[in-house]
Amino acid sequence: MKKNNIFFATDSSRLFLPWMSMLMTFIAVLFLAGGIVSYKGITNWQRVVSGALTVQIPTSDMAGEARGDIVQKDIETTLTILRSSPGVLGATVVSDAQMTELMTPWLGDKAVLSELPVPKLIDVNIDPGNYPDIAQLKTDLAVQVPSAVLDSHRLHLEPLLKMAGGIVKLIGFILILLAITASFTVIYSTQTGLSAHEHVISLTHMMGANDTFIVRQYAFRNFKHTLLGGIFGFVLALPIMAGVSFLLRGASLETDFQSVIGLQEWAILFSVPIILSLLAFITTIKAVFDYLKRFL
Repeated sequence: MKKNNIFFATDSSRLFLPWMSMLMTFIAVLFLAGGIVSYKGITNWQRVVSGALTVQIPTSDMAGEARGDIVQKDIETTLTILRSSPGVLGATVVSDAQMTELMTPWLGDKAVLSELPVPKLIDVNIDPGNYPDIAQLKTDLAVQVPSAVLDSHRLHLEPLLKMAGGIVKLIGFILILLAITASFTVIYSTQTGLSAHEHVISLTHMMGANDTFIVRQYAFRNFKHTLLGGIFGFVLALPIMAGVSFLLRGASLETDFQSVIGLQEWAILFSVPIILSLLAFITTIKAVFDYLKRFL
């Protein structure tokens, strides 16, 4: 009989540990993947809003009458204000062709832009490291170009960014809880197995086996079972991730698993069962040593 079968031949945790590891890994991989997608989404949104600043110049007045040459004068004045403001790298007027392209998804190919009261749009390129003073810009425009409307997408997306950041923190908290739960589960399973084989351990100890031998047997056994279950849990999580990614792409959302999870992210996800197994290995060592000190 092999030495590592002396203690574990009838130990029920041989099945319990793999099932626990599979469930923990399954949950952790899904939450971690969600955290990665949320983090990448925040990064992309911050990159977008860091340079998202536009100014609209109405082409018609409140009565619906065309403003004629006044529009061009307002555009020139607005460009002068913007280009001279700290934090603004440049400002360009969006052409009619570009506006038509932007409006086509909403109005269709047959929409005639000239027949609609579409304002002139000025795209502002700003310095992400030196964001301009929006309040001062609004004041300057209100004085010199009262009809101009300054739109900062950062203001609209700020609550969404905060919510996404909160989701990432919540996922991190859940992962910590899973790690703590896994540790206590391994301790309980190990202590149960030790109690069930107390007489065998005592006999083996009297025959000359030292504490290190006994600890090593339990630690490597728990590592192997936890890793096996973790790999199965990782594999089970893959179809769920693929399904969610498919739904996100179907909803025309750019941030999905396929678009943001590369080789580095896959390596992080695959490390979950390995980390869980190492955690079980270390926890088992401490649990067994503590048990041997108390009872042997």
